[in-house]
Amino acid sequence: PVLVTLGERWKNTEGSIAEEHFFGAFMRNKLGARFHHRHQQTGGKKLLVCCLPGEHHEIGVMMFSLAAHDHGYRIVYLGSNMPLQELALTARRSGCDGIVLSGSVTPQDDLLSRELPQLVSHAHCPVFLGGTTSVRCSDAIERARALPLGTDIRTSMKRIEQAFEDLQKPLTTRKPA
Repeated sequence: PVLVTLGERWKNTEGSIAEEHFFGAFMRNKLGARFHHRHQQTGGKKLLVCCLPGEHHEIGVMMFSLAAHDHGYRIVYLGSNMPLQELALTARRSGCDGIVLSGSVTPQDDLLSRELPQLVSHAHCPVFLGGTTSVRCSDAIERARALPLGTDIRTSMKRIEQAFEDLQKPLTTRKPA
């Protein structure tokens, strides 16, 4: 809620970019410390988590990562502004079971039409996209064969768990993508 308020203040010129960056850095440090001091889990599926290229707001994806850890997932956190071309190989090398991307800004034109489908085809694991980008661009995300998560962390966790359950089902009983 604080970051939403700061964003609104910035839009209305009551706040400043410096104010937003100050509180963003403060939150990133606090959330990073919470993540750092958690015990590493030895079981559970492993998720590669990062922001879309051009996305520098990572507080939401950090909060998602903490929630996913609470749900038993192991997290490989890469942070903001990650090129999609590097993620399939990174996910394979680190033994990830899924890739979670986050975005709050409208991505460049070819990101969802070209780069995301390439990632999905090379990743050999489910690719999820959350944040406001996933709401605004859900049709393009689905065309790319990725799974939009929306902005609610609880709902996102349920969608991810359902996707992994569906992968365990025989091909004849799976829900269509």
